Amino acid sequence: MAKSEPVIDRSLATAQLVLEIATAAAGEAELDEILRATLDRLRIVLPLTGGSIALVEDDELVIRAAVGPFAEEALGQRAKRGTARTWQVVETGEPFMSRDIQADGVRPRGVKAAAQMRSWLGVPIVRKGKGIGLLEIDSTMPDAFDEGDVELVGTIVKALAGPVDLAGRYAAERRAGLLRDAFIGVISHELRTPITTIYGLSKMLRQRDDRMPPESRKEAIEDIEAEADRLHRLAEDLLVLSRAEAGRVEVSREPILLSHIVRRAVAAEELRWPDRHFLFEAMRGLPPVLGEDIYAEQVVRNLITNAAKYSEPETEIQVILDVVDEDCRLRVLDRGIGIDGDDTEQLFELFYRSPSAARHAAGAGIGLFVCRQLIEAMGGRVWAKPREGGGSEFGFTLPIDIESDPIPSV
Repeated sequence: MAKSEPVIDRSLATAQLVLEIATAAAGEAELDEILRATLDRLRIVLPLTGGSIALVEDDELVIRAAVGPFAEEALGQRAKRGTARTWQVVETGEPFMSRDIQADGVRPRGVKAAAQMRSWLGVPIVRKGKGIGLLEIDSTMPDAFDEGDVELVGTIVKALAGPVDLAGRYAAERRAGLLRDAFIGVISHELRTPITTIYGLSKMLRQRDDRMPPESRKEAIEDIEAEADRLHRLAEDLLVLSRAEAGRVEVSREPILLSHIVRRAVAAEELRWPDRHFLFEAMRGLPPVLGEDIYAEQVVRNLITNAAKYSEPETEIQVILDVVDEDCRLRVLDRGIGIDGDDTEQLFELFYRSPSAARHAAGAGIGLFVCRQLIEAMGGRVWAKPREGGGSEFGFTLPIDIESDPIPSV
């Protein structure tokens, strides 16, 4: 009789937890609060050291809640879709239990977890036959979990699937609303300035061309060209925004020569910014990368334009292309107004502009957002950081096409 009491206690605790999840969801509690409360309650029911809940966001598995000694290094971790055990659990929809991770070859992410974790159990969160997340629990003791624990966690993730799915839909709707507002704002304000300038200057040239001094005519034509280029950039960014509104930016991933694309972009920006000094350095023998030519160039030109826009005349802008691990890396370095280290993630959010940037030059706050959308769609990553000695570094990586041979730089 005494042997069955823990089972009854566990069953009651599980039922109570499921009820709490349903009640919290009905009360419209924040999703992260529900996830954290679920893990806290599981610590009472199961012999775990810690645990986490990760949700699928596009092609990444992002840890949204964590408890235990490994929580600090786990929270916020992002794992790209691949062959990792966590992704296998999500994509197959099948739980995985390791009684001894060292013997099973499971390699936790994080220094503390890798050194101390011994047992691991991962159960997928599934909605309508599709993996949308993962609940994992772990222990510093080997053989800490059994099949009963798999069943118990499976019951919990079934209760979680509904709130997670609803929260995802709400976030998508809210994002779509923001993007629609972006179109209205850009069309009503940002497009108006270059169109007005082009119209006014072209009308002036038609009416007064024969009476204008050569220098004034030259300046008017240069202004028209500059505003037309600005209009072209805005149109390109709006096309990407329209795809983002649909939920995903789709790009092809074909072998492309990034060195040729960057060289072409630098040459174009040199004509546009004759009072800036551009220095392009490329490692010899760079292999092709996977991406789409037109979008890679759009990102490169956006980053170089930003560097030129926020730098003083006669300053040097370095554009450096090399290889790091299995990626090609591009860095654009300037000695301009610089960025705050606390702003580096916000810079890539839609509409965000740092106070210093807003004071220095006009902008729509969509260029860097578009850069991130395109680079991540091509399987790379993008970043920004302050440069030692003043200025900024903006850069991105794209995966090397491992099936292609290196091609010498030209």
